Amino acid sequence: MERQKYLEIIKDEEYKLINELVQNGKLQDYHYLVEMFDREKDELVNNMSKTPEEIYDGIIADYLKTLKGIGMLVPGLSTGIKDAKSGVSIYTYEGKTAYDGVDIDENTRFDLASSTKLFTTIEALKLAEEGRFDFDKLVSGYKNGKYTNLNISVEKMAKFYYDLRTDGRLDDGKLSFDELHRRLASTKVMKDHTFIYSDIPFIILKDLLPEADWYFRKYFNEEMNLLQTSYDRNFGVLTGGKAFELNLVHDPKARIMEKYCLNPGHAGIFSTSKDMVKLFDFLNKGFLSDESITRMITPALDILVLLNSDGTVMYRKNKEGFIIGARKVNRGMGVYYKHPDGIRVNEIVDAMSDRAFAIAGFTGSWATFDLENELTANILANPLSNAKTREIIIDNQKFNIADCGKHFEDGTIFKINGRMIKVLDCDGNLVDDIPFARITNTLKEMQIYTLLKLRLAKNVLMCKYELEQSEILYDTVSKSFESEKVIRIRK
Repeated sequence: MERQKYLEIIKDEEYKLINELVQNGKLQDYHYLVEMFDREKDELVNNMSKTPEEIYDGIIADYLKTLKGIGMLVPGLSTGIKDAKSGVSIYTYEGKTAYDGVDIDENTRFDLASSTKLFTTIEALKLAEEGRFDFDKLVSGYKNGKYTNLNISVEKMAKFYYDLRTDGRLDDGKLSFDELHRRLASTKVMKDHTFIYSDIPFIILKDLLPEADWYFRKYFNEEMNLLQTSYDRNFGVLTGGKAFELNLVHDPKARIMEKYCLNPGHAGIFSTSKDMVKLFDFLNKGFLSDESITRMITPALDILVLLNSDGTVMYRKNKEGFIIGARKVNRGMGVYYKHPDGIRVNEIVDAMSDRAFAIAGFTGSWATFDLENELTANILANPLSNAKTREIIIDNQKFNIADCGKHFEDGTIFKINGRMIKVLDCDGNLVDDIPFARITNTLKEMQIYTLLKLRLAKNVLMCKYELEQSEILYDTVSKSFESEKVIRIRK
């Protein structure tokens, strides 16, 4: 095939895919996506003589380069990405459970931290669909009036962020069973108290669910076949928390509850990257109705992400000395999602649809689920399991990273301790203090864009071989793209 004709095919397939992704075709609103595809167009033209497998492997090689860079920041990580439309699924494993721990493989279970909230939400929505639970009922109407102060619907309660307060801390290791329940029962909607937890709605939601742990096993372990996902820590290799506490859930509130054999709804689950992809598969195939998905990602309140103890907005100075206010958070029932006012700190990649949502956990977990474009990606990492400070200098041959749209240059230094990272320029001057979660934004984008590049490459090759009436079409292309690939990264 002539080069010009091949270029025309690529351009046609590029814009078909972009229009499919944004649905309304307003490409000027998605310039980052257009730029990414334009770069990929050049790569496809330059590689037009290569086999489908060589093209596939070339795209994956770029992805692994970024993954290796992220892997230098943590003792170990596990990732899973899948494009349900093209059939591509790729899993990668790297490093150890701790600095001196055992090797991570596909069965290593990571502490999901706040990502646990998604499981509680899915369970509650499924029970509601089956008529076993009522989101419209008042919280105070459950548990024999235990939560007497919460005369609000369960759905509204589940969409509060920082406005539910207790009259005493829940992470006090000396709490008795009775006092734990008393403090939970004291929960009120207010803005003038010291103890602020975004976890409270999900602790209460889990407490309200009928036979919650039994249905957890029924839905996730039996129906979805998530065999490595549970609150149980008595099987498998664990990671995600501190090196000397790998057998414990990281969250201190969850530890208190587990001491009394209570599985909390906000934290406590360990899972794998493969199980997180399985979860996407079931949601993508309709495990929850469209009405339930909409209910999960629709906000009940317009809220600010950071408040002072008296309920006022928390202000701070940025590195230039300007005073800035807290950002709005677009959050439904434990998930981040797109919203006309914007998105929260790159939790959702530009290419995602309006039926996409993301979850994030303090221990290094992140996942996105796009049920319109049928894409999913996750990162499970353990930045907390290494107390030693590491220093990494960016070298474009080894560690090429971009964070939240900012491209760091050769010589930029990362000093990492746990989840916090100091960024210094090539002269050693402090540029910024950033959490590990912001660094992984690079990988989030790379994961989704890698899947989209592979989808574009497959579409182009299918069209090329159809025009050429080549028998290679279903054989070679399908074998290259419609497969599961497991890659262990070596430093």
